[in-house]
This record gives sequence, C-alpha cells and structure tokens, in this order.
Amino acid sequence: MRRHIAGHKAPRYIQFTAVIPRNVSGKILKNALVTLKTDDTQQVARKAPTMSSSFLVDVSLRDGTIVLRLQNPPVNAWSDDFVDDLEDALTYLPVAEARAVVVTGHGDHFSAGEDVRRVQELSDEESARKFVTRMHGIMDRVAALPVPVIAAVDGTASGAGLELALACDIRVASARAKLGLPETRWGILAGAGGAQRLARLIGPGRAKLLMYTAEPVTAQEALDLGLVEIVTDAPDPLPRALSLAEQIGRNSPRAVRHIKKSVDQGLDRDLDEGLRIEQELWVELATHGDLTEGAAAFAEGREPDYR
Repeated sequence: MRRHIAGHKAPRYIQFTAVIPRNVSGKILKNALVTLKTDDTQQVARKAPTMSSSFLVDVSLRDGTIVLRLQNPPVNAWSDDFVDDLEDALTYLPVAEARAVVVTGHGDHFSAGEDVRRVQELSDEESARKFVTRMHGIMDRVAALPVPVIAAVDGTASGAGLELALACDIRVASARAKLGLPETRWGILAGAGGAQRLARLIGPGRAKLLMYTAEPVTAQEALDLGLVEIVTDAPDPLPRALSLAEQIGRNSPRAVRHIKKSVDQGLDRDLDEGLRIEQELWVELATHGDLTEGAAAFAEGREPDYR
C-alpha cells in the first residue's frame, strides 16, 4: 500500500491508530479494509498501510479530530525517513471523516526543522530543485487540506518545522515555545514556502526582520507579531488545540470548509474577485448547506446536529 518514490530508500510505514471513546471495533491489517465504528455510525472504511514498529509520524482520530504527531526524537528533525513517513501520513489522512486536523510534535519540541546534512548533500541544481520542490509539495498539501489545520507548537519550531506551522490555519503555542527561520545562518533561505507565508501572515517588514536576523522569537513575541494566534500557559499546547478543534467541530462542517476556501482563495486575488468567491460560496451554502438544520436548532433553542 505504501507509495514508493523512485530514488528513495526502501519503503517505510506509518502507524495509523484511532482513539474514539465509544464502543470501537476494527483493526489495521496488511492490505485490508479498516473499519472503525462508533455506536451507530461507521467512521472510517479505507485501505491502510502496513503497520511497523518503526515509524516517525503517528496519525490518530479523536472524536472527529485527526491528530498528526511528528515523532523523530529528540527534536523531530526532517530526515529522509521522516519526510517519507510524513508524505505517507498525508496520503492516508482520513479527512473525509474529520472536522479538523491538529499537528503536534512528540516530546518537548514541535520540530527543529531540516536536518542540515540533507542540504549539504545537494551538489547540483537538479538535486537542489528536486529537494525544494518536494518540500514545497508537503507544505502545499497541508495548506490545501479542506478542514481547519491547527498547529500545537511546543519547544522549538524552527526552519521546516515553522514552515509546517505556517502552512496550518491556526497556531497554538506553549509559553516556552520559540519560533524562527534560521536559514540565513546556513547560507540559504526558507525555501519550503516559509518566506512567502510568513510575509503574508505578519507583513513583509516584520517577516524580513525575522529572516534577516535568523533570531527566534518567544511565544509572546510571536503572539504580538501575529505569528501565532493563541499562547497557553499549559506545558503542553495539545489539549488547548484539541479543545479549539472541538469548538470548531460543533459548527457546520460545510460552512467551516467554505470559510477556509473563501479566505485562502481570496487572499491570492484582488478584492473584487475575492468578494465574488465569497458570494458564490454563500449561495452554495444557503441552498445546499446546513442552513435548514442551523436555523431550526436556533429557533428551537437546541444545539444543531450537523452530520
């Protein structure tokens, strides 16, 4: 089941688990359909990769929220095997069954980014272009996920680690988190979308200052810059991120997905075109979305039951 990329090492496998606190049945088998059920609703039915005792990315499903955990200790660096596993995790991500995705790191760090030895091995333009194109592809796939993607950032989020967080919709950081793009110290730039996404998020001047100096910022500084949206005093930002995902999940999933599409597509166009996109998405929701259930729930004083 694993997609092998020519020129890379022998295939590795990610672990796929499900955490649903209700009467769960089903298990992962090699080349078999995986069916996970709650009391009355089938949650997931899909082909799954073979499980292995060696994996660097873990995917779990918790009450409608996918948790994608980076686990390449000690700092979750982007080695060749890690990149292979992350690509596979994105390939098998069950977004159709999810209301949100939370990306987090194992241990005390989100991700310290690229293993600099991988960059040092790039000896010609062809290999350099192949490398950066692949990295761009990973970040673009994260950004293009149709559901809200929340980064739960603890410890270090540096280089490709911060670029991954920038590809998410919302960033929740612990108070001890430090975030930065140190690539100028290596003689390169943030080439996996970091320079572009950072400038669009916090403005070109502040983005250039952060990248020119290669200095990391604290969580509070990141909050002041608009680089993160929430800072939590808890030592682990994952519970706050999951709570946020649960809050989002109570709303209409169609409306939430359309908001993401409206904002993301509109940012790349002029205002008139962005307004046109917004209008068309509104019409689609009003005529084919969850408006009937939402309006009925409001009138009846109850919580809406969005399926």
